[in-house]
Amino acid sequence: MNEYIQTVQKLLGQLTTAEQQEVVEYYREYLLDAGIETYQQAVDELGSPRSLARKVLADYSIKMTEQAGDHAQSRSTVQATKNNVKTVWLIILALLSTPVTIPILIVVGALFLAFAAVVFSLFVAALAVYLSIIAVGVMGLVMGVSTIFQAPWTGIFYLGIGFFALGASWIGWLILKWIGSKVAWALSWTAQKIYHRFIPRSRAERGRKL
Repeated sequence: MNEYIQTVQKLLGQLTTAEQQEVVEYYREYLLDAGIETYQQAVDELGSPRSLARKVLADYSIKMTEQAGDHAQSRSTVQATKNNVKTVWLIILALLSTPVTIPILIVVGALFLAFAAVVFSLFVAALAVYLSIIAVGVMGLVMGVSTIFQAPWTGIFYLGIGFFALGASWIGWLILKWIGSKVAWALSWTAQKIYHRFIPRSRAERGRKL
């Protein structure tokens, strides 16, 4: 039993020391109360150490995402997007480590791939437009600087185009970042719904409070 607990703890490296201890103590007490002494008995009751650890990590990531959502004004868009992407990844790992969910995961994976393909195509198109605007801005500045002393009005015209294009590219970047954060949030929300709906839970997991 101790070997099982130690293996689980080694797989919880992403958690803080206090969080690891909280998880370890809970499952140690659960196994002791249930009279489980061997490694195999622990596996039969809780699943493999990797499966349990991945579900624990997914649970903590979901908890942190929810807490961050309660304090949305105090966090950056970039950090929120990273948290959502991390949550999706940990949920996928948790689903993959549970054989019962494999058929469901195939269907969900197909939907995710179709959605990702659409998002990726839109992103590539938007990126191409964004880079083109930057190129126009840089060319406008170069042409403006090179002609302003020979033809001042022409140079000012090109400089205006350059500054306008670069300003538009900055606004476009902010829009792309905002869209990316919303897509990450939507994927995280969907993954959490799938996780809560289809992931099997042992009695010990149902009784654990985060």
